[in-house]
Amino acid sequence: MFRRIKGQEQPVELLSKAIENDRIAQAYLFHGCDGIGKFMSALYFGMAVNCVAINQLKPCGICPSCHKFLNLEHPDFVYIFPTPNLELSLDGEIKKAEARKQYEEYLQNKIKSPWQEFFFKESTEIRKENISYLAKRLELSIHEAKYRIVIIENADLMNQATANAFLKTLEEPPPNTIIMLITERLQMILPTILSRTQPIFFRPLTRRVIEDILIDQFEIGETTAKTAAKISAGNLKTAIRIASESDSIIRNWAFDILDKADKQDDLGFGTLMDKYKEQQKKDQISDLLKYVRILAADITELVMNPESDITNVDRLEYLQNTANNSKLSEDKLYDFLLFLEDLNRKIQGNANLGLVLINLYIRLKNLLHGTA
Repeated sequence: MFRRIKGQEQPVELLSKAIENDRIAQAYLFHGCDGIGKFMSALYFGMAVNCVAINQLKPCGICPSCHKFLNLEHPDFVYIFPTPNLELSLDGEIKKAEARKQYEEYLQNKIKSPWQEFFFKESTEIRKENISYLAKRLELSIHEAKYRIVIIENADLMNQATANAFLKTLEEPPPNTIIMLITERLQMILPTILSRTQPIFFRPLTRRVIEDILIDQFEIGETTAKTAAKISAGNLKTAIRIASESDSIIRNWAFDILDKADKQDDLGFGTLMDKYKEQQKKDQISDLLKYVRILAADITELVMNPESDITNVDRLEYLQNTANNSKLSEDKLYDFLLFLEDLNRKIQGNANLGLVLINLYIRLKNLLHGTA
């Protein structure tokens, strides 16, 4: 089951060798970009060292120990992640009913759909109370496992006080305890914490690996899988989201705006404002700008070289026709990308979102017809 982590052969090999040679570190730091398998690697590693299967590759995924880990309910497993203020009691119980509900929803999402993002309603961080709870758990005896497993996800979201409190735990961890920190931002980890862990780097997934996962595990069509893999920049979560129906709406929106701009159909653009009224929110317009950026880059590539390996391969014919009629160049593309960055900054502020979309349409229209 450990070998099911696709595209991360080097980290998996290193961790497998540590088990085989009985040279398991007390603390690891898994680092690399989001959506590449860090959490599942940590979970499978914890399962592997505690798997009770005989004469099978470990973790087996079906023994009582593995089953409990997969459901994040093993008594010797502690999972810490950024949360709103949960107001924990001394025994780790969540006092607020709404906070408890969100916490449980997060765990269920992690169990059933670990590749999907889950957003709390309030801002999150790893709080000192989380580390205090961890310290109390580590004072208890191990119930049934060979190794107690601790996973701290997004460890970079500890503030200074929390990191200092955690450092005390890391300096003198109890025996038979494996602590695994996970982060996308290695530079945000305190040097004193970094020096007490064994760092393991996880590379972005290759397009081919993502394509294979989408096709084999999610039964996504080959063309959609190839397009999603190219857009995802090595992030499986992003690729799955791109291939999903909800993200397809944003992508179609980008193509619709491009089409109206190419045809200089101002009336048609006005119709689009009504058609995509529900999508006119900050995060969705920010995603829209990402797609428009990729579309503009694809068209520029095709203007320069009709045989280019573009990102939106499933719409090659349409984009080729657009390129044939456009006057895009690399210099104009660069200016347009700067314009998109500026628009995105305005979105994060209090800009009128309707005006943002109108400015996008006008600038894209001018770009395609040589007046930008």
